[in-house]
Amino acid sequence: MVRMLKKKIKLFIETHPQSKISACILQFNDLIYDFSLYIATLVGFIPSHTIRIIFYRCILKIHLGKSSIIYWGCRFFKPSGITIGHNSIIGNDVFLDGRNGLFIGNNVNISGEVRIFTEEHDVENQNFSGIGAPVYIEDWAYIASRAIILPGVKIGQGAVVAAGAVVTKDIEPWIVVGGIPAKFIKKRPILKYTLNTKRKRLFQ
Repeated sequence: MVRMLKKKIKLFIETHPQSKISACILQFNDLIYDFSLYIATLVGFIPSHTIRIIFYRCILKIHLGKSSIIYWGCRFFKPSGITIGHNSIIGNDVFLDGRNGLFIGNNVNISGEVRIFTEEHDVENQNFSGIGAPVYIEDWAYIASRAIILPGVKIGQGAVVAAGAVVTKDIEPWIVVGGIPAKFIKKRPILKYTLNTKRKRLFQ
């Protein structure tokens, strides 16, 4: 029933893009979406991992694997487009953008204040419209504090992105990169571990 209604509304907007009713529907939809992100921001500061995880899974529809942690202050665009594997850690004040798909593997460690984008403005388009592509972060990768990952990037297994780096292109497995833009620094040994996510600090 709900799906049928959504299809009819979508069809109406497509066939009557200039109507006032379509404008009102789109504005209402934006309002609901923005309000959900606002609530998500508030929930992000509740000092309980259990409450946050339940909200992220059940309300925001984030695909969150077993034993993974999202620390406080995390913010989102389109949370339903985000998939996080098992035993992964998302640090405090991280920004995750699921608009074009964000896929984070198992045993991935993302440190505080990291920014991951799947969409950006096309600076060569006369309408300054958005363009984007999914981001993939594979198992055992480590993204250090305040790194920025741009749309369309794939970070290979076990790769390390140094603090403050800006990643603009794919990163090969088991190497360390850093700088702006991020460049090869050295190789990393192949270490296939399981992150310990059992011990959680209450006010984080």
